[in-house]
Amino acid sequence: MSHYILITGYRQQLAKAIHKLGIPYSIVTEKPLKTLPPGVDDIIITDFSQIKKEQDAACLKLRKPPTHVIAGTESGVFPAAVLRRIYNTRRSTKTLLIRCTDKMAMKKYLRKHEIPMGGFVTHQKDLTAVELIKELGLPVVVKDRKNSGGRNVVIAKTAAELSALIAPQRLYEQFLDAAEGSIESFVEGGEIIFSNITEYHTNKVSNIVPAGYDEAETARIKALNYKVIKALNIKWGLTHLEYYRHVDGELFGEVALRPPGGYIMELIKRAYDFDPWEVFVQIELGEPVESLPSDTVWICGTVLLHPGEGVVSDVSSPQLTAYPTLSKTSLKVKQGDYISPRIGVGEDVGYCIFKAKTYAEIKQDMDKMCNNSPIQVIPPE
Repeated sequence: MSHYILITGYRQQLAKAIHKLGIPYSIVTEKPLKTLPPGVDDIIITDFSQIKKEQDAACLKLRKPPTHVIAGTESGVFPAAVLRRIYNTRRSTKTLLIRCTDKMAMKKYLRKHEIPMGGFVTHQKDLTAVELIKELGLPVVVKDRKNSGGRNVVIAKTAAELSALIAPQRLYEQFLDAAEGSIESFVEGGEIIFSNITEYHTNKVSNIVPAGYDEAETARIKALNYKVIKALNIKWGLTHLEYYRHVDGELFGEVALRPPGGYIMELIKRAYDFDPWEVFVQIELGEPVESLPSDTVWICGTVLLHPGEGVVSDVSSPQLTAYPTLSKTSLKVKQGDYISPRIGVGEDVGYCIFKAKTYAEIKQDMDKMCNNSPIQVIPPE
């Protein structure tokens, strides 16, 4: 039977990979697309919250039913799960979906499986700031259970701040004074066939692939990742696990069963010299994947540009004379444009990609870029 893919949550590189593989596809998105993706059959614009389990297979008015539904973004994960049931396509278990999207269910389950992590408290009726501080200390990290990408994450530094943030559907975590990072893995037949460790050079701003850690730390992060994937019984897919480099050892942050943001997929492509989007599609389709490289060709990094809310006062394109490892620049705003506040790490108004043969070369240029943004703004009064 020939494949027909439905994408929930548009990712440009995912659409390109599907088209390159010669597979027909349609897209469900919440917002109109600025450009027409290559080879797309239909583009359905709808509020994802309206895609509910009681809908029938005619709800999207597709030309033909999909054989596979692939979530391209974090917001597309839940509608993809609903549509997989509606169209009876390949899907992971409902339990796995919940454990990879609901931070409370995820952490409660993995703590039972002895995964090392910071302290946390789940919301309950009559919970008080005093109780939270007694359990977690100050500051306390407050998160929405089902948001990712840093959205709606608040660090409460006082009892008064914390008290105002207590609400249902929230998770309260111990603040960990430690650098963060992530590890991305392709899983096929329950086994990890490729993994990459990403270093968060500057949290929420810049990433390096692969991370510049020593062999011992690299091995510990891979062991943590393996233990989590086995505990969750993930049989196939692309995982994105975040960790903390804590003084007491590597600690679990959270895990998602979807492609990472922050241009990490593009960094993997450049560093390892294969297209991770094509591999992602093959694994989603249940097709065999050829042997993937374990060694890198380049060390790569990206700096996301978002100078904060305000009116753009100056935009200057970075030059190779100042940044010898600069490989690509994308500037999405011009002088006079207004930049809205940054809500999540997936939001940017430009980015720069770097590549070199050594970690030191990459880090030097990225340090410089992080301290000298090519986009300047006048903040609101």
